[in-house]
Amino acid sequence: MTEPLKWGLTGTGSISRAFAEAIPQTADAALWSVLSRREESARAFADEHQVPNTRTSLRSFAEDPNLDVVVIGSPHPFHKQETIACLEAGKHVLCEKPMALNRGEVEEMIAAARANGRFLMEAMWMVFIPAVIRARELVAEGAIGTPGLVIADFGRTVPFDPGNRFFDLALGGGTLLDMGVYPLALAYFFFGRPAEIAGMAVVGETSVDEQIAMTLKYGGGRLANLTASIRSDTACAGSIAGSEGSIRIHSPFWHSERLTLSRRDEPDRVFDFPHDGSPYRYEIDHVNACIRAGKLESDVLPWATSLDLVDTMDRLRSGWRISYPGE
Repeated sequence: MTEPLKWGLTGTGSISRAFAEAIPQTADAALWSVLSRREESARAFADEHQVPNTRTSLRSFAEDPNLDVVVIGSPHPFHKQETIACLEAGKHVLCEKPMALNRGEVEEMIAAARANGRFLMEAMWMVFIPAVIRARELVAEGAIGTPGLVIADFGRTVPFDPGNRFFDLALGGGTLLDMGVYPLALAYFFFGRPAEIAGMAVVGETSVDEQIAMTLKYGGGRLANLTASIRSDTACAGSIAGSEGSIRIHSPFWHSERLTLSRRDEPDRVFDFPHDGSPYRYEIDHVNACIRAGKLESDVLPWATSLDLVDTMDRLRSGWRISYPGE
């Protein structure tokens, strides 16, 4: 019997905690190690989640010969460095969204994956959730006629604190990279790359985007109307509408468990998709399957998609005159 792939985690924050809970629920993955710059943090995390090994050095973490796959769960500015180090050490990488701060960094990461023959994917768990997959199937089946409009919002009030990473430009703070990327990815999942992009942002006193509105235009008269905020609590729902009806992806749309299909003059149809354990496990299973098949990139979330998403965010930030240190 083939041994499960050994997974390591960089960082001990919420992303790593979510994966530490999900990995043991899968058949082909096992927790192996965690990286933290502070030994006490690494040991506390390992004790809580039964992780066999701790590391405080990126080099020793990446060069562990027993490690197979790495989840990059550290803050955005560290994604490129940690991803490339792991790829060059022969490890496969699942990098938390956004893959990096800008297109140039993502291009470097993809080049490293290609040069070292290792799998790399952006960790956008939403596109592997059964409800979202079924929504796209319904659209493809013609359930709403000709699709024309995607609407999605992601807003959660974050109390202002200059020390919080959401308000720290040096840590890639703001709404777009953390929250806005989800509505953007949902629109991309249904409509692909937009032909035109327009956006407005409320920029706060620490120079980060605190509230944003985005409109994307596609061929055939299709539009996406998207919002995100760290100033306001929103419904956090998504929908796609067409000439004969609409599909509502219930809140929170990025890991929804319910769809409602509405068609003119017909009763609504509700579809339930209760998660089988952690909703992160679907993404983990997909990564394992790709690696076992010898793939370098996912056919569901390929490198081209990650490049398009970050390019869209770069263009939006440029219009808002927001740049990160070093850009």
